Amino acid sequence: MRLPKRIEELIRRKDEFLTASETALNVRLRKMQGMLLSKITAEIIPQLDMSNGRIRSTLKNFRILSSLDKVYNDFQNGQRVAFVEEVGGTLSGINNRTINYFQVMMGLETPATFKAVAASVSKKMGLRLGLDGGSIVSGGFFDTLIKNEALLLEVKQMTAQAVTAQIPMKDYIKGLNTIINGDEGKIGGIERQFNRYAHDVYHQYASAYSTAMADETGMKYFIYQGGLVKDSRDFCVAHNNKVFKREDAEKWRTWTPSQGVYPEGYKIKQKNQDEVPSYLSYPGYDPLTDRGGYRCRHWISWLVDSIAERMIKAQNNQ
Repeated sequence: MRLPKRIEELIRRKDEFLTASETALNVRLRKMQGMLLSKITAEIIPQLDMSNGRIRSTLKNFRILSSLDKVYNDFQNGQRVAFVEEVGGTLSGINNRTINYFQVMMGLETPATFKAVAASVSKKMGLRLGLDGGSIVSGGFFDTLIKNEALLLEVKQMTAQAVTAQIPMKDYIKGLNTIINGDEGKIGGIERQFNRYAHDVYHQYASAYSTAMADETGMKYFIYQGGLVKDSRDFCVAHNNKVFKREDAEKWRTWTPSQGVYPEGYKIKQKNQDEVPSYLSYPGYDPLTDRGGYRCRHWISWLVDSIAERMIKAQNNQ
């Protein structure tokens, strides 16, 4: 049994929006890396003492290391507004699409109580990411991401080594480019920071927002969706396009491939089928937010009881 066409259309549009938003975010991160490199080469390199194309090992050059802090902080402060506008716009888009989905699923006309619930969930989810209205909360999630002290440390260490070893300027610039922009085998420093801590922040936010709305509206059923590809994990293959109760999701923390029910002819990928997969057993794993684990592109869509029960009945008869 399939979902109503209107519901399927809303789910499809939301997934397309998330995919497009993540692509746009990656483009922005790469652009930021290029801007950072340009700023450093424009403001730091002209200050360095040189001799025959090499950076000299002088006290002045070592003192320039402290200038990197100001250059980096100025860069961050200059990017904050544009970054907040882009991320905030995407989160608002996720909120609106999620609210619209619940309205249609529940057959509501946006009563005042529903609007109040939506506003409360939006504020709670924003604070979870370190966003309060249109501002980044100091010390919050996004504030930590933007500061990226690890990248600054890499640049300072590389600069100190360049001064100590008196390397050619062209090699120094090449090294900076590798650290900041990356190369063929390594992504750039700002991209690495986001991949490390926010690799699928929009998908996780969308899942958490939907679950919060389901909490407030009392929904207890959901469908696991996203389709399958050649590299789909055993967990996702076993759960794809099936309806579950909330309590079923809690069991995912200890799920093993041997427990799965798979399409006919499917060959389980994991060698030890009685072991919880690493993509489900990491600290902090939340079944309803993280779904199939790191970089999972499946999603859960919450269902009213009447639709869910009909789908479960059809599911059990297959």
